[in-house]
Amino acid sequence: MAERILILGGVAAGLSAASQARRVAPQAEICVLEAGPTASYGACGIPFVLSGEVGEMERLVVYSRERLLAERRLQVLTGHAAVEIALAERRVRAATPTGERWFPFDRLVIAIGAQPRRAFPALAPGERVFQPYAWHEASRLAACLRSASPPRRALVIGGGYIGLEMADALRRRGLEVTLAEASEQLLGGFDPPLAERLLPAARAAGVQVRLGARVTAIESGPGGLRAATAAGELAAELALDCAGLAPRTGLAEAAGIALGPSGALQVDERQQTNRGGIYAAGDCAESRHRVSGAPVWLPLGGVANQQGRVAGQNAAGGRPWRFPGVLGSFAVRVFGLEAGRTGLNSREARAAGFHAAAIEIEAPTQAEYIGRRRMRLRLVYDQDSQRLLGCQMLGQPDTILPRLHAAATALAAGLRLEEVEMLDLAYAPSLAPVYDPLRLAAHRARNS
Repeated sequence: MAERILILGGVAAGLSAASQARRVAPQAEICVLEAGPTASYGACGIPFVLSGEVGEMERLVVYSRERLLAERRLQVLTGHAAVEIALAERRVRAATPTGERWFPFDRLVIAIGAQPRRAFPALAPGERVFQPYAWHEASRLAACLRSASPPRRALVIGGGYIGLEMADALRRRGLEVTLAEASEQLLGGFDPPLAERLLPAARAAGVQVRLGARVTAIESGPGGLRAATAAGELAAELALDCAGLAPRTGLAEAAGIALGPSGALQVDERQQTNRGGIYAAGDCAESRHRVSGAPVWLPLGGVANQQGRVAGQNAAGGRPWRFPGVLGSFAVRVFGLEAGRTGLNSREARAAGFHAAAIEIEAPTQAEYIGRRRMRLRLVYDQDSQRLLGCQMLGQPDTILPRLHAAATALAAGLRLEEVEMLDLAYAPSLAPVYDPLRLAAHRARNS
């Protein structure tokens, strides 16, 4: 009898797991259950649909269900939400469009992602309040923006990178946008001195930024929406709740699958949980940070795809693969600037026990006789060992990504400042100066 591999979740981690399992086990029965109406789509592209840069949600679909069945022999069932994992019987109960059904398995991969943290009590269904992280809510929001009487004023709750992307998208669509952030800075994962430099760009783009403005309630009335904060009310016709995510763990926890210190599902290097033959990957699973060594939860698309492939490889019985851990690398382009980070920020480095210091520089990203493109780069390092611990960047478009990739590679290799300074990075007057900003920052940190 063919091995039965059941995968819960049909987006990044789930489809990566299914595809890798198929490569390893051509004869296996592989079934993917996806709770939402659509599988195999790029959720990170949602802001580009809302801005109008991408015409319709359907363009985010990578593979149709029919193509996955024909080319990879993967059975993908949408509208199938797992509601119970019966480990002793090796089966999963799912709510389907026509009722309920049990699905047996020999190996199980849990890749059901994350769920939004609601910043305030929910309003009645149909109100113009959205949590646009996934297909259903994003489609509802896109339809609202295309309606006969589209909203003109929007409130975005949350100043993380998703909230910033949403604010930028709605502003480019022509809406008046207010962004409310509960803390005193945007991009909470960045050190404050660098993060505060994004604030003028957001305001120059026409976004009204309210820091220290925690939204505690939203009420709907004849004039639209009113959001309550300690600093007063904020009015809008449309609200996006981007206050954050939490790992979706209730289903697995009820089945006896252990959580880790981060609150996500605990897994080993093979993505296996505490129960044999049960794997987890993506935004519901924990990772190990490659710099601190600590268990962390980082819901990022690249991490989800990598973990999914490892889980699929091992669930299918292939040569053992191990996931090496994460650095938390990400980049975002908003308000005419790019921001990115990798590794630890100063607060995280100190919490991990390092004798941490940081240096921030402004430097050109090309020979100054060619142009005036510049960027800010901030290095976090250990004063005792001189080991690089993290890097944050802010610059004009097309300036930060090569340096971010180089910094992530240096972190993965455990390089010290002297080794970063001596990296053999490319020089071309129109693309990079002789002393690249990454090397220059390492030099100044060594001599500070």
